[in-house]
Amino acid sequence: MQNTSATQRQHTLSDIAEGAGVNKRAVQGWLAKAKTQHGEVGEIIGTTRMFSNAERDILLSYQSKRQTTETPVNEPVTPTAITVIEGNHRETLANIDLNNDFDLGTLRSPLQTVQSYQDPMVMAKQILAQNQERVAAMNADLQRQQAQVNESAQAIAMVEQSNFHLMQQTLNYQMESRIQAMALNQNTTQLQQKIAIQQSLGKPSGGQSEQSQA
Repeated sequence: MQNTSATQRQHTLSDIAEGAGVNKRAVQGWLAKAKTQHGEVGEIIGTTRMFSNAERDILLSYQSKRQTTETPVNEPVTPTAITVIEGNHRETLANIDLNNDFDLGTLRSPLQTVQSYQDPMVMAKQILAQNQERVAAMNADLQRQQAQVNESAQAIAMVEQSNFHLMQQTLNYQMESRIQAMALNQNTTQLQQKIAIQQSLGKPSGGQSEQSQA
């Protein structure tokens, strides 16, 4: 379609779609069909294609063509009321009096023998009580054993520490005893020397000693 500068274009694809109650993609389809028959339709102003009133009507004409080709929807058919006659082929019987008593023994196998305790829950509670007492006794014994283990370990540590102290004291005793023995021997020797000197001082000679004896 030839465009002139005097043509007023104020419609966009979105405007036409909104007015026709369809989405923009449908109007784009109409535009493609219109171009095959009419050539260029509308004018791009800026970044938007604008359409005049006449060009808008051309696009809308493809909407009316599509609607005319659509298959008409059939109106729902109102069902006709049907009357069912049962006839006389049915016979209603009275209810049978049922036997409410029955023996389970007649339903069991004749070879089946059932044995059960008089009160299994009482035995179960007694067994539970015995088991709890045994568990408590075992736990108490384990605690005693653990206490003995702890005490024996403590005794080992105490004896080991005492033995180590004894060994240190023994070595110290040996060293100190040797030193003291050497000192005592030295002192004894010196004392003997001092006594000998003391005894030699003022000791009478041999002749004087014989005269005094005569």
